[in-house]
Amino acid sequence: MLLLAVLLAAPAALPAADAWVTVRAGPFEVYTSAGGRAARELLADLEQFRNAFRQVTGKEEVSSVWPIRVVLFDSARRAQGYRTGGFELRRDGWAGGLVKGQKPPFAALTRILLESNLGPLPEEVERGLEAVFSTLAIDRTRVVLGEPPPAPERTPAWAKMHLLAVTADYGGRVRVFLSNLEQGADYVAAYKNAFARTPEEIDRAAAAYAESGNFELRKLTGAPIDPARDYRVRDVAESQAAVLVADLREGEAAQAGYRDVLNRYGSSPEALEGLGLYEEAVAAGSASARCHLEHALRLADPVKARAALEKAAALNPRWAEPLFRLALLAADASEKLRYLRKAVLLAPRSSSYWEALAEAALTAKEFTEAGRAWAAAERAAGSPQERERLRLARRRVEAERIAHAEEAKRRERDQIAQLKEKLLENIREAEARVARKNAEAPPGEKVVEWWDDPRPAEKLRGKLVQVDCIGAQARLAVDSPDGKRVQLLIRDATQVVILGGGEQTLRCGPQKPPREALIEFVKQTDAKLKTAGEVRLIEFLP
Repeated sequence: MLLLAVLLAAPAALPAADAWVTVRAGPFEVYTSAGGRAARELLADLEQFRNAFRQVTGKEEVSSVWPIRVVLFDSARRAQGYRTGGFELRRDGWAGGLVKGQKPPFAALTRILLESNLGPLPEEVERGLEAVFSTLAIDRTRVVLGEPPPAPERTPAWAKMHLLAVTADYGGRVRVFLSNLEQGADYVAAYKNAFARTPEEIDRAAAAYAESGNFELRKLTGAPIDPARDYRVRDVAESQAAVLVADLREGEAAQAGYRDVLNRYGSSPEALEGLGLYEEAVAAGSASARCHLEHALRLADPVKARAALEKAAALNPRWAEPLFRLALLAADASEKLRYLRKAVLLAPRSSSYWEALAEAALTAKEFTEAGRAWAAAERAAGSPQERERLRLARRRVEAERIAHAEEAKRRERDQIAQLKEKLLENIREAEARVARKNAEAPPGEKVVEWWDDPRPAEKLRGKLVQVDCIGAQARLAVDSPDGKRVQLLIRDATQVVILGGGEQTLRCGPQKPPREALIEFVKQTDAKLKTAGEVRLIEFLP
């Protein structure tokens, strides 16, 4: 009874007469009661911003992990009590409010698009880009980048990125610079590849540029957008609009807004999610990936949790967190690696995902992949302390890789020694059998030797460079350490023992690369084939 009284006492989120509409394009969704024209014009400006971001960064496909929802109020009075001029992640999307005529917060939007579309970049580069885009000027299809902010906001990061992204001398190559950085290149390589300058030269040029006070503007190519033609206006249910404006409140005010939706309109998965009632929201038919993930985290049954995480991953294929959580529930190492590899592709800025992949790869003895993952985790780290911790972990991986390689070589040497010992044992047994037969044979009877040829008496160590296949025979070309080429014959491949690591077959033609080998052979020349002996044993050496 008390809960009902509280719900009835909560102020209405929306006046009953409001008629809400929405328009959508790309990651942007605009909701308003100020009319379809205002919504279309704002959406056109947002799409021109996205097109400008695409031109500067060189990213052809620019989107967002989460939809970017803008609630447009028709007056400052109507916007009182709601968050405007910025964005925060609410439920399953970015939520922000604007007053009609207010400029969109391009700096905040730049941050969202950087996080969704580019790998990790140095802090000063990201803050500089946000500052440069913050003053983007849009007049329908006329888009201009580079309007300087007020003097107190002209930071060194802004000056450097304004120089690199806006000016005629550098602007055309800034996308190369950003691509190098997100791929892991350091400043020295990135500046050299993009601008043929050193970091020190760029710093001096940026300082002089800021001091001059003469800042260029860059006219970008506007997208051919006709808001009236390109954007379809759709009606929005009053209950949905009420949830969206509740997303713009904070703390208890937001909770009161979600409760008011339930009181006025009945069951609402979105309002239930806003209240943190994830199980109830899922039961009510929630289509929110975040809601299903939060529900999964509260399930004790791993089978049900896995199903909820798979649902979350399907609802938002761009979101890496469900894949990371599925990796934690994986039944085996290969499945865990598969999920983590997908997660880091979707979220290359997450040092924790990279670190988890590195640990999983290390457990699976995938040392090369583990090393790359540690390096990526280090690049994505958010602080010097975190980078140092990951650097030390990377050194540990390298030490384990070396130890593992040495152990593998030792095992290979032991296996070769065992094989050779077994071969000698077989030879001794054969000799013993022949000796017994000789002793047991009647006087004057000849006993045939166990092997038609004498035992190998010659050894040659060198590089096997060529195998000429001649019918059922093969001719080997071996370069000895003293530079001489020796040709040896394999007359019957079934009588040749091959030992050692790597591929234990002979391929016809040049050996690329040449293989180091120890060859035992019988000295017996063949004038026609120009060979010096017949091979009995080949041991490939590491």
